[in-house]
Amino acid sequence: MELSAIVFLLLAILGWGLGAFFDKVSLRHLDPSGAFYVRTLFMIFVFTPLVLWKYTQTKQALLGSDKLGPIFVLGSVLVSMGGVFFYLKALSGGEATKIVPLASTYPAVTFVLALLFLGESFTVNKLIGTLLLSGGIYFISK
Repeated sequence: MELSAIVFLLLAILGWGLGAFFDKVSLRHLDPSGAFYVRTLFMIFVFTPLVLWKYTQTKQALLGSDKLGPIFVLGSVLVSMGGVFFYLKALSGGEATKIVPLASTYPAVTFVLALLFLGESFTVNKLIGTLLLSGGIYFISK
């Protein structure tokens, strides 16, 4: 793995870890639905200027893709935001030290879908790694 990939991965982990922390703290002050909609509103305020700033690049990405590209991006947004909504609902009713790790077992879903629909190769190492990660997360949350 390239060094830049490792740095970006570490930044993603830090961002998601801090995000989960702030999610739990926000739920002390807002109900899950309110937190979801406030989050969405803030995303609109924060990302609209960025999209406008990168309008030419955004337009080229849309026009340069085939018809399915934007549909899959929309699908990703819808299911991801649905996941965020249900995650906040779960987080409001449970301990962050249990909910966050259990929510982090989603790679098992991606593993199966990538094998079935993306034609990615199956290896015993990938299966064992996914099972160990998901199993370890399960035991941490006990």
